Amino acid sequence: MSFRGLLDRLAKRPRTVRQKTMFGTARIYERDWGDRTIRVLDLNGTMQSATYLDDGWCDLPFLYMRLYNNLFEARPRTRNLLMLGGGGFAYPKHVVAHRQNARIDVVEIDPAITRIAYEHFFLDRLMQEWHTEATGRLKIYETDALTYLKACTSKGKRYEAILNDCFALDVADSSLFEADALRIVDACLVPGGLYMVNIISALQGELAEPFFQLVEGLVRVFSHVYALPCYREPNDQRDNIIVIASQHRVQISSAFAIYEAVD
Repeated sequence: MSFRGLLDRLAKRPRTVRQKTMFGTARIYERDWGDRTIRVLDLNGTMQSATYLDDGWCDLPFLYMRLYNNLFEARPRTRNLLMLGGGGFAYPKHVVAHRQNARIDVVEIDPAITRIAYEHFFLDRLMQEWHTEATGRLKIYETDALTYLKACTSKGKRYEAILNDCFALDVADSSLFEADALRIVDACLVPGGLYMVNIISALQGELAEPFFQLVEGLVRVFSHVYALPCYREPNDQRDNIIVIASQHRVQISSAFAIYEAVD
């Protein structure tokens, strides 16, 4: 290959963008994902979010994100959602684009991450095409999750579903695992509302500590707790798990009960 040919080939490669954030250096790059291409938000070597680059830019590339949609099986008429942890805003985009009657508030502590979502993950396009500022279907709050939840309790603001996707790299934010914090979460839910937490953990064995820690806190506050793993086998290996808690029995066909209080 000639030198000119090498330069042309390198010029066609998607460039990697690096930006400083509150939690380290974010890398934004593109890669093949099946037969499609995604743009990835990578923070210190851990994939945090992604978006498709084709007409399906509001589709969900990761399985764990699609598991959040099980909330609509349990509560088909859900309209008022809260997401803790914005990242690349993949799930909020999906809700606005595909759930016409739903609105979602998003809490993201790091303004740099939100700016990255605007510039590289189509958040600006979503807001323009769906007129979210005028309709109020997407609102963004730049604060930490617990501070926002405490403010909601003081105002009597409640949600039908609260989705927790707060991470420091690949470790879920455990500040909301304690019973006192979970009581605040419960106070921000309507009767029968769902709290859904994404963690990376095994279901059993030496790598299951995050799962056990979360469940231990949840059963002190909620009367029903369920697990919705990305993959059931092998259950001693780390993977995404959506843990669901409610004060009412939840009907989700692919979830299994961890704890159910006697009604």
